[in-house]
Amino acid sequence: MASDDARVDVIGAPDAVAATGDPGGGRASWQRRAIRVLPLLLAVAVFVVGAWNNRWMSDDGFIHLRIVEQIEAGNGPVFNAGERVEASTSPAWTWLLTALDVVLPFRLEWIAVITGIALSALGLWLAMWAAVALNLERDRDRGRDRVLIPAGGLVLAVLPAMWINATMGLENGLVFAWLGLVAWRLCRWASGENRLGWAEAVLVGAGTLVRPELALVTVVMLGIVVAGEWRTSRRRHLFGLVVAALALPIAYEVFRAGYYASLVPNSGIAKEASASYWSSGWEYLVDSVGPYALWFPVAVLLVAVLIPVVRSARRAGRGRVVAVALGFPAAGLLVGLFVIRVGGDFFHARLLLPPLFALLVPVAAVTWDRRFAAGVAVVPWAVLSLVWMRPGFLPGSLEVGRNPVTIDDYEPILNGIPPTWIDGPGAYVGLGRLDQPPPPGIETAVAAYGVGSIGYALGPDVYVLDQLGLGDALTARLELSTRGPVVGHEKPLPAPWTAARITAPGSVPDASDFTIDPRVLRSIDDPAGRAWTDRVADARATLDCGSVSDLDEAISEPLTVGRFLSNVAGAPGFTRLRIPPEPRAAREEFC
Repeated sequence: MASDDARVDVIGAPDAVAATGDPGGGRASWQRRAIRVLPLLLAVAVFVVGAWNNRWMSDDGFIHLRIVEQIEAGNGPVFNAGERVEASTSPAWTWLLTALDVVLPFRLEWIAVITGIALSALGLWLAMWAAVALNLERDRDRGRDRVLIPAGGLVLAVLPAMWINATMGLENGLVFAWLGLVAWRLCRWASGENRLGWAEAVLVGAGTLVRPELALVTVVMLGIVVAGEWRTSRRRHLFGLVVAALALPIAYEVFRAGYYASLVPNSGIAKEASASYWSSGWEYLVDSVGPYALWFPVAVLLVAVLIPVVRSARRAGRGRVVAVALGFPAAGLLVGLFVIRVGGDFFHARLLLPPLFALLVPVAAVTWDRRFAAGVAVVPWAVLSLVWMRPGFLPGSLEVGRNPVTIDDYEPILNGIPPTWIDGPGAYVGLGRLDQPPPPGIETAVAAYGVGSIGYALGPDVYVLDQLGLGDALTARLELSTRGPVVGHEKPLPAPWTAARITAPGSVPDASDFTIDPRVLRSIDDPAGRAWTDRVADARATLDCGSVSDLDEAISEPLTVGRFLSNVAGAPGFTRLRIPPEPRAAREEFC
């Protein structure tokens, strides 16, 4: 590591000798150091308090916890035992929770919530020190004793959307931690003359295991590193960096294809992530930015802080600093554009927070300097955000002052369905037990919407049919001709399919047992006057025909070497497969 970079410790803070020139450090040295970093610590503290006060577990979070239970039960990373379906978009988060649940003596719900807050705080801390490493002048002694100001870090710390999304049981905290760690390492790489190590390249490439769209950040950052070292490093080293960065993503993609018979997570198919839905994405952007007037602090910091940093680095001939300072905002904009293109998300601001985080990395913290004086305009905005600005949507439990974390906290509601309605083996829909038995080999089958909390409450042995498709391969692959009303929840499984899936062959349950609330979900099938019994028969027949039957075999047959290789070959076709939602049309196409 270069000499000008060697005086910054593992968290970015200068040691006592470098900071004061006092070989013994001493109380005065320690006090100056504490005062210097106190604003950054306060920003992290504000964030942690806000996240803790808004702690909760979401229904989608419980989906991940159910997958962890399946792993621990020996069924693999699946939603239902016997069906290899990738219901999680973050394998890294799923396996991290599994590891923590093995070693920690706490409830899994609390492990997920506390880990989410801790990782979010770590990401914020690392991002601020990354910006410090990026923004210091070549002559670091000029800024070494100056107080550090959490400019962009303050924006993230006081944002209610960050608090709400830090917990909820999803991978949000891991996303922020990964972004912060990558930023810290690359900003230190940019501020020195050292080469990037292969282990650091692996870190940069691991983004796709955290969330698929973070591949865009990986591509931008890897391109910056290769360009930055093109004249100073051997081609063999650069080739090694690229191989190291891509090794994990490629290895996992092969595993995904062979294990799940798909090239993308099942949720990506269910939400039609390859399609464009710009109007919904624009609404999502407005809903994410508008409640907080986020455009104001972002514009202030980019103009008042980022531009001076880039100008100073250009004058000093520090090309790496310029590239990284502009690269993170560029990567953030690319990810944000992708999120907007696919229509956003059903939950407030969640998918646009990582782009915001990346956008603010180079301005997350600065030394107190008159060059950045205009950046103090974010302070009154931060005060308003703390005491007044709130999104129009909050989880219902938080709106009434509750902080439900465990499944016991949710027991009275569970998406409106009490978990005690199960009364022995059988087939269940909504609150009712059907007269017909479940399919052969399944003791208890439950069809539901919002299956996270219900699935976790019922345990890994109960078969739970996800009628929205996140945890079900067939539902995810239904054709979608009309978008809306709730992005990502646009493929409710038509009633005949549900009847055919959770009851034994030859049985025909009453049509009145299967309903969809039109205020929440839009039916995508077209009965066209066809009798209910005929529609159920069409659905049953289609399950045994053509590509639909092949898909079922791919995900349910024992995973031999031959099945794995067959799945790898068939994964592209299974990923593209779409099934007409009306059973008669599906039967005509596949049988």
